[in-house]
Amino acid sequence: MTTSPDPSGTRQPTADNEPTTTRQGLKPQYPNVEAWVRDYLLPSFPRPAGELGTTGRWRWCEQWWRHDEAVTILTALWYGWEHSAVQTLGMLDWLPRLYYFQPFLYGDDGPFRLCTPATGDLPARHEIPAVPSIIPAPPGWWRWWGTEANT
Repeated sequence: MTTSPDPSGTRQPTADNEPTTTRQGLKPQYPNVEAWVRDYLLPSFPRPAGELGTTGRWRWCEQWWRHDEAVTILTALWYGWEHSAVQTLGMLDWLPRLYYFQPFLYGDDGPFRLCTPATGDLPARHEIPAVPSIIPAPPGWWRWWGTEANT
């Protein structure tokens, strides 16, 4: 499937289903977020998992792709990196975002808080945090929003 160029620069599907940035006509440097994390992020910005950092212990999970929060953050960082990497000073905008999200991603309260790497004879532990329960809003609660869809 080929689409016409979009002047907004949004990513459009191509015949081989690889995303391109139509404004610049460039394909991403990495085919997906996993390749970017494995081949760029972790080697370029290593953090000592399990060791004490300025914001607490740095945590990482070998199965990071099972953590929705981590996938969301890492995908956003990858998209931002792809966009910034082709601009002359793009990394100046991207790096503060990376450093802002690292404590959320790798910190004691982050998505990997229940995971530990294998050490010695102990196997790695991988746990997904429980999703909090909610109580649905009463009927009509969302009417102030201006729609009747959530009555």
